[in-house]
Amino acid sequence: MNIHAKPLESVVQELNANTTKGFTDENVLKVREKSGFNELPPPKETPVWLQFLQEFNDPIMYILIVAGIVNALVAEPKDALVIAFVVILNTVVGFIQERRAESALQSLKKLTAPTARVLRNGQMVEIPARELVPGDVLLVESGTRLAADARLFEASTLQVDESMLTGESLAVTKNPALQLDAAAPVGDRLNMLFAGTIVQRGRGKAIVTGIGLGTEFSKISTEIQNVEENESPLQERLADFGKYLSIGIVAIVVGIFLIGWLRGESPLTMALTAIGLAVSAIPEGLPMSVTITLSIGMRLMAKRHAVIRKLIAVETLGSTNVICSDKTGTLTRNQMTAVQLFSDGAVYSISGTGYDKKGVLTGADGAAVNLEQNQALSWLIRTGQLCTETSLKDAGEDASAFEVVGDPTEAALLVLAHKAGKDAERQNWKVSIDLPFESERQFMAVSATSSGKRYVLLKGSLERLLPRLGGMMKADGSLVPVDSALLQNRTEHFAEQGLRVLTLAIKEVHDVPSPEELEHVHDLTFVGLAAIVDPAREEARDAIAECRSAGIRVKMITGDHAKTAQAIAYDLRLAGEEKPDVLAGRELEAMSDEELYKRVEKTDVYARVSPTDKLRIVKQLQRYNLVVAMTGDGVNDAPALKQADIGIAMGSGTDVAKDVSGMVITDDNFVSIAAAVRRGRVIFSNLRHILIYILTTSLGGVLTVASSVLAGFPLPILPAQLLWINLVTDGTSTFPLAFEREHGNVMRYKPRKRNEALLSPRMVGHIIFCGAWMMLGTLSLFWFNLYVLAMPLLKAQTAAFCTLALFQIWNVQNSRSLERSIFWNLPGRTKGEGLEKIKFTDNLPLLGVMFFAMAMQIGAVELTFIDGLLNTPFSLDAADWLRVLGVSFSIIVVVELEKLLLAVRNKFVKK
Repeated sequence: MNIHAKPLESVVQELNANTTKGFTDENVLKVREKSGFNELPPPKETPVWLQFLQEFNDPIMYILIVAGIVNALVAEPKDALVIAFVVILNTVVGFIQERRAESALQSLKKLTAPTARVLRNGQMVEIPARELVPGDVLLVESGTRLAADARLFEASTLQVDESMLTGESLAVTKNPALQLDAAAPVGDRLNMLFAGTIVQRGRGKAIVTGIGLGTEFSKISTEIQNVEENESPLQERLADFGKYLSIGIVAIVVGIFLIGWLRGESPLTMALTAIGLAVSAIPEGLPMSVTITLSIGMRLMAKRHAVIRKLIAVETLGSTNVICSDKTGTLTRNQMTAVQLFSDGAVYSISGTGYDKKGVLTGADGAAVNLEQNQALSWLIRTGQLCTETSLKDAGEDASAFEVVGDPTEAALLVLAHKAGKDAERQNWKVSIDLPFESERQFMAVSATSSGKRYVLLKGSLERLLPRLGGMMKADGSLVPVDSALLQNRTEHFAEQGLRVLTLAIKEVHDVPSPEELEHVHDLTFVGLAAIVDPAREEARDAIAECRSAGIRVKMITGDHAKTAQAIAYDLRLAGEEKPDVLAGRELEAMSDEELYKRVEKTDVYARVSPTDKLRIVKQLQRYNLVVAMTGDGVNDAPALKQADIGIAMGSGTDVAKDVSGMVITDDNFVSIAAAVRRGRVIFSNLRHILIYILTTSLGGVLTVASSVLAGFPLPILPAQLLWINLVTDGTSTFPLAFEREHGNVMRYKPRKRNEALLSPRMVGHIIFCGAWMMLGTLSLFWFNLYVLAMPLLKAQTAAFCTLALFQIWNVQNSRSLERSIFWNLPGRTKGEGLEKIKFTDNLPLLGVMFFAMAMQIGAVELTFIDGLLNTPFSLDAADWLRVLGVSFSIIVVVELEKLLLAVRNKFVKK
């Protein structure tokens, strides 16, 4: 209690903390036995049995239950049994599918569970936030969402957004040296960090003091946990579509009831027929089909390193036409190697690649360099070694390369120091990180002390450090005036080779400058440039080409030099074979929004940009009505990620970036973004196929019954049979369509428009055609059996019942694609661009469901204990089954003919 009011030493002692090495694994286990895990009690879940009963809380279910009661009281009890069976089975299927979808979504959330960086066993490690224990040494930086309450003991320009707890909109500057009054409110506890708050700037170290229910955050957690995620726009559109469709179907069946009643049919029979038809035709499973399709797609995307955090991201991916991507690590390998140095007018080379231990520093003549005779070069290497927050982990003498803990760019400078034989020198210096690197600042500063001398060491971009330089160091340690043209030309020369260039500078000081003084430090001594290579990902080049063919522009956004960015962009063929158009940050800052709007669409590369620039870029692209995806990883990227139609956070990025993003790329690879776009298109395509199938089957049933009533026929299908068809077709065949694979290459087509209708005119025509064909086939066979073959009415109804059911079972294959055949390859628009046939085995779940549905349908007619319930007392002989199969299979034949004619027209008729 009152941790903020106690001396730091007392806090350390009470928690047995070790501020230099952290806990050992043994310490952690002992503390956890008392404290438990760092987690809040989960929200109270609805019991499973109540969730099951809630499945009955639906207007359709009410209608069915009423119909069942009416049947039991007025008509034959067997009809009531059929209705009860359908109600229970539909409920069970829906309940199981809903639970599985929810389980899949929960498992995906675990993939982006929060983490924390702590000291354990003397090493910095990243652990799941739930594994924090009181006494852990917590390391925080800008973008960290804090996972526990903690007492600060070290901070560098640390500012924290505590608005979630206090309502204060401005970030609070923390001070670990303060000892406060016990009565100080949360907002005034400047030596504390609190769970749920966000580090906006700076770095810090703190001792965990409260976890789980012991945090200030736990007091408001109930309200936060009860916030439910809204449905995506697609789900809302489909739900509204389903409602309007249901209203239309109800109006139709009411008309059918009235017409049949006026024609002399029994009111009870017509009422049951109308209810059965409404239930079988209303697409009550459509919303659940959407949820399940999305959850299946999200699970498949997670396997390809793309974790969806918001459902809207899935549907947005399919219509994305601009991807604004970071360069480092996303388009490049993020395996930095210092390959060239520039100091005192000379260029030096370093052999070795990546983080390999082997390598030699050589001069222009190829001879090894003697650093003892070159003070400027020594200071260059020393500055790169000390001005860092990164460390190298040696896996042993047998390991050929170092393991990196921290930033790859800084790691390249540490490996450089190793190759130069300066590893041990780092131990002779006491370093304080005074200004951590921030993208807006574009440089980092530390103070370093050794042998009674104190220096300020800086590394960053030449643009930011050049105005601060007061001289350049020569090899003998003397200073000469700054030659700005020389430095700029050498930097551009390196950048044109695609190298990332860092400027390194020093200044000897007597007193440790404050962070505010460091922000404006001048009279620095230039000691050199370090040119670092970060090779482009080979696979990213192919992914960019694929995006271009799909009508998606890829724009590179980077903090690197314009020439470096342009060279990498050309290597990746960002603009095809043309030279990429580049806009530098300073030029962008000088532009008005209107000027940027005119330039933004044709610009391929944005260099030296700040997070604020990213937001402006997104807004101006959206003015062209483009669907923009934006990548980011820092806390200051959050506004741009939120503004974008889909924000894409990197797995290595900050918690804040992940929180506002719709998708997280766990491997930081652009290829995974392109793969997610592909999967998003496939998911939307599958949703359309499901919608086509549901509407076709609904229309087929409605037209069959409506036409028979209007034509004065006896009812070809009885109410219980309509319910059965609804069970064995819609109830089983819909969900497997979500497993449909990609047909051809979906990345060859342009993105769909943002507000494109769910159903195209071609799809609507297909639905009407198939529904009408089912009606014609069912009624024709019913008329033939009844009046030509003189079958008993119940047997003719049984044959019509089987015909409509098999029509719908066969039709699920038609719904897999409106262009591709299931039997043969079709011609494409151009030579060599054929439409490859769809294999039955490409969707085994669907094939299995088809066989199951057929077995169920045959059993409904041939099994004695079922035929009584469905009024199918007459078995069908071989000739009857052949007619049923022949007529119902015609739906496959006519649709295949339609696809062939369409392919031929597209091949030979120019639009």
